[in-house]
Amino acid sequence: MDYRFDDASREAVYQVISDRRDVRSFLPDDVPEDLLWRILEAAHQAPSVGFMQPWNFIVVRHPDKKRLVYEHFLAVNTQAADVYDEERARAYRTLKLQGILDAPLGLLVTCDRERGGPHVLGRATTRDTDLYSTCLAIQNLWLAARAEGLGVGWMSLMEESAIRDIFGLPPAVVPVAYLCLGFPVELPDAPLLGRVGWRERLPLTGLVYTDRWANPYTTPGSPYRGSEVQSPVRQPDPYPGDDVSELSPDESLIGRFERMPVPKGALGRIEALTKQLARIQKRARPTCQAPWIAVFAGDHGIARNHALSAYAPSATTLMVYRFLSDGSVVNAFARQAGAGLVVADLGVDHHFGEARALIRAKIRAGTRDFSAEEAMTPVECQDALLAGRQVFAQLRDCDVLVLGEMGIGNSTAAAAICAALLAQPLEELVGRGTGIGDDTLSRKKVLIQGAIALHCLSPTTCPQRVLQCVGGYEIAGMVGAILAASEANCPVLLDGFITGVAALVAARINPLVKHHLIAGSCSPEPAHASILRALALEPLLDLGLRLGEGSAAALALPLVQNACRLAREVSTYEEANVSEPYSLKGRQ
Repeated sequence: MDYRFDDASREAVYQVISDRRDVRSFLPDDVPEDLLWRILEAAHQAPSVGFMQPWNFIVVRHPDKKRLVYEHFLAVNTQAADVYDEERARAYRTLKLQGILDAPLGLLVTCDRERGGPHVLGRATTRDTDLYSTCLAIQNLWLAARAEGLGVGWMSLMEESAIRDIFGLPPAVVPVAYLCLGFPVELPDAPLLGRVGWRERLPLTGLVYTDRWANPYTTPGSPYRGSEVQSPVRQPDPYPGDDVSELSPDESLIGRFERMPVPKGALGRIEALTKQLARIQKRARPTCQAPWIAVFAGDHGIARNHALSAYAPSATTLMVYRFLSDGSVVNAFARQAGAGLVVADLGVDHHFGEARALIRAKIRAGTRDFSAEEAMTPVECQDALLAGRQVFAQLRDCDVLVLGEMGIGNSTAAAAICAALLAQPLEELVGRGTGIGDDTLSRKKVLIQGAIALHCLSPTTCPQRVLQCVGGYEIAGMVGAILAASEANCPVLLDGFITGVAALVAARINPLVKHHLIAGSCSPEPAHASILRALALEPLLDLGLRLGEGSAAALALPLVQNACRLAREVSTYEEANVSEPYSLKGRQ
């Protein structure tokens, strides 16, 4: 008799195993009681040696109890981080514990080491079979939760004595796992420890032996390779007649907009945005089905030597780790917009080990102090421009490029570029960046003024030389990405001040770039409005946003997506069977 599942069920089993993830970020929505019991029942179906069923489940709902657990884990987590070297410790601290408080449910899974007595089958010869059986129950619970769309996080760092005290466990009952349970903010496409470079999954071939320890298994491996990690973005759908390369600007859409059952001009700037996207992409109906957010990161010698930021230079590294572990503002906004996100290290003063979610394009561990020497050599600047082009080339099927950046000190570098390229007084261009005080702002202006004189920069200076003398590797990388995107007819959605400076340099290198730019936001930084005027751009949003990291552009991305939907999904009078207004019928 064939006891196999049918093909679809069998594939579903492998899929749920492959897609199981450790989740640390939860929505506040409660877990329905019937769903909780269904998952607990799945855990209770686990096999146990001697059928001892040694497990118990303590459901934790009370905020005070969660707080006690959180404070204990936090203390143990801090102690554990201190035993690692600097790189390992930073990666370790990205492992989020906030889920203990955020998850609607906590679940302590215990093992009763006396259940069934000392002579339960298996216990006499292998004492820990009860613990192994409890772990099988946890795995059952985890897989059932995944199948139901719930997230589970296993908080494994705990001291047994402290957990005993918090939950009042009897002497024979051992705490095995504290689980966080709830609906996840997202289910990551790869394990968190792999994303931050903690450790990759070992290849199975090195873990299978024949007949004895360390004797390699030489029989050809199974054809099953597991599920490949899929990109979070979707490939654009083909649309007949999309190519408008032979049409004059706007010609492909003007007629369609005139035939839409909406009053003339009622869609305001969204209509203009739709037409701009069509011109850039050379499609009658533009798309935003594969948007990518690219965050470029780098450190700055000017910040290292002169303390011009409210944050220490090491904050660049810590923020990159936050991006990699999906814990920053731009990560949240990217999830909402359904955009892919990559982080490119162009010049961070840190070695990120094997962090899988990082694009490695490091030119140097931070630029030089441009108040004393050129920030980068001509070759380094050229390499950074090329690296930015290569980053764009890696974004599969990208139809809208969203730019972000991270680098302590980059507002100083960006202001220096503005001071060189724009014929405006320095007072109008230099802002407070991360929120510096008056004294630091004064020093910032003096250093920029001195650098402009030292390097003999002016509005007539070659823009690439300005970039080389006072720029940053991440800014140069963005310039390269903008140039590559414009050549590929891909719209570029800008974030704030720093990305605006990169766009200004790119447009000075190639004036045609301006037609491919969309301003997502206007930053309170004083120079940003001047940049937008120079580029003839009007921001989609003006909400006082100045965080950087691509957050404002990611917030504006749904406007771009809806502008594309407008052209693709809104019907005309004929398609909607709606009567035309009198003006279209020749009546006044």
